[in-house]
Amino acid sequence: MPIALLSNVTVTSLAMRVNALTKEEVYCPHGYNTWLQEISDPDSRLYSSGADAVFTVLHGRSLLGDMPSDENTALDALLEMTSTLSAASERHREMTFIVSALDIPDTAIRPLCSASVRARAAACWRRALEDIPLPVLDLSEMVSNIGRRNFYNERVWYMGAIPFSKTGEEAIASEIGAIWKTLRTARKKCLALDLDNTLWGGVIGELGLDGIHLDKTGSGSRFYDFQRKILELKHSGVLLAVISKNNMVDALNGIDGHPDMALRSNDFAAIVANWKPKSQNLESLAQSLNIGTDSFVFIDDNPVEREMMRMALPEVEVPDFPEDSSQLEAFMLDVAHRYFLQIKATDEDANKTGQYAAEATRRKARTAFHSRDDYLRSLEMKLTVERVGEKNALRASQLTRKTNQFNLTSRRYSEGEMHAIAASDEYMAYIGELADRYGDYGKVILAIMRVSGDEADVDTFLMSCRAMEREVETAFIRSVEDDLLKTGVRRVTARYAPTEKNYPAAPFLKRAGYGKISDAADGTAFYAADIPLGAGRDGIVKVEIR
Repeated sequence: MPIALLSNVTVTSLAMRVNALTKEEVYCPHGYNTWLQEISDPDSRLYSSGADAVFTVLHGRSLLGDMPSDENTALDALLEMTSTLSAASERHREMTFIVSALDIPDTAIRPLCSASVRARAAACWRRALEDIPLPVLDLSEMVSNIGRRNFYNERVWYMGAIPFSKTGEEAIASEIGAIWKTLRTARKKCLALDLDNTLWGGVIGELGLDGIHLDKTGSGSRFYDFQRKILELKHSGVLLAVISKNNMVDALNGIDGHPDMALRSNDFAAIVANWKPKSQNLESLAQSLNIGTDSFVFIDDNPVEREMMRMALPEVEVPDFPEDSSQLEAFMLDVAHRYFLQIKATDEDANKTGQYAAEATRRKARTAFHSRDDYLRSLEMKLTVERVGEKNALRASQLTRKTNQFNLTSRRYSEGEMHAIAASDEYMAYIGELADRYGDYGKVILAIMRVSGDEADVDTFLMSCRAMEREVETAFIRSVEDDLLKTGVRRVTARYAPTEKNYPAAPFLKRAGYGKISDAADGTAFYAADIPLGAGRDGIVKVEIR
């Protein structure tokens, strides 16, 4: 039962909507206002339900109505509840806890100049959740967007303690579905953007720099605000690229020459401006960035260009551009939520553009070497290997949820599941961080080994595309084998389960010295090796063990 839904009111119909949307079983406990008991009781059905994610959706008015009338006592009671949530999330790392913000309408009859206890209570609750930190289901923002009278239904509240209207429940279910999808799949990696009538108004090749519609305070500020939201995405780890039918001189003049551009050329991993089909340019860009075309979201004001992209590359996400350019900022918020939502950010996310820029420099340097080995040695690569634990479990989870081409088994794990693996005596998990003379790749390689006695089985072995063809995987598996050997492991088994994308990983086990022992009907190949194997320990990549 992957999803649990808790509340202080009746949410049976909401649970049904979540089930219909996600196609997942939803655990919703019987009884009224049982959420705190379910969370605090270690023997409750919640913890035996098998839920991967626990969504707690709270009706703020009822919650505050149960509080003491004294303000300080009421706030202390709220903080006690958040402490219970924090303790539960620490004890049950295999689960991801998501808690709603509080929407508490101010219905008190009081003088206009008096303070609102309800507003302070909602703010106190939000700060406490962020300090823990726990992911927040922003109920108050939904209410603000939809309108309180549309979000709630007083009639069904008095009839059956169901506070939310059909519209409200649909909005909550949609948000839960988006978060659930984020937990189970990888977000998109790159946002590719047109220029004319997209990042600015007008055609720069016809109007010139001074003629395009873009400013910070007038009607052109709609494009400036749009760009600022795109810049926020870049800071969260999304790669930005330009794909425009334009002259490169005009494109760069607009990007770097206009005083009111929020985005500059150094904010983009690549700028492609020519007259080729945009789908062709996107394919070339995907190859140069070493990511799949299914990692892209393409934004263009021209409906013909959008349709041509959909036809040529159906795996690319192409949202409809708003006809009213005053809606650009809202459009970008929707795009961010649909394709780039993340539960938490890591240090890796903030460095994405720099990492891909360094990769472009490496590719240029490659042309100066006739020998592949000479080129790899010139990189002066260093791989730092450590166990997966508290500080890197989130990044390890992110790696499993990417569409890696180098991935032996393609298993996916949430952050909670990764914490549980790291704490388990049954598993040993390792993560590797790569750097070279041009910069850091970040944490790019992961192995999860299931250990039983003197044998270990490779549950997961994957690597980011950016580290492929550098002998990193061989150096990494040797360091893992060495550590396993110290614990008494003498034999390692592994498998390669083919998918549509992971064919680059097919030859790895044989190349690493593992012998094939059998094949399954679905194409899975099984391998084994006795360690130590020896070969590859003094290779091109220098390894440091932490």
